[in-house]
Amino acid sequence: MTGDTQDEPIQAQHSTTENDKVAGILLQQEADLAGHDEAQVLVALRQRFADGGHEVPEEALREHARRIAALEPNDFSKE
Repeated sequence: MTGDTQDEPIQAQHSTTENDKVAGILLQQEADLAGHDEAQVLVALRQRFADGGHEVPEEALREHARRIAALEPNDFSKE
């Protein structure tokens, strides 16, 4: 009865789309960098996406950096 056994790790059973991965990175960066300098946010975004092997157009990176820098800092992003 194959349906009753777990033959592979749970993570392997649920595929995460590229969009989901990018969204997850953006959420984390929002939490970490809200209210920080836009240039600093842009550098961090480029690095995180490069580390994860994700290709995000430069204009999209700049838009996300502007948006994140404009957010109100929270307990995680205050340093």
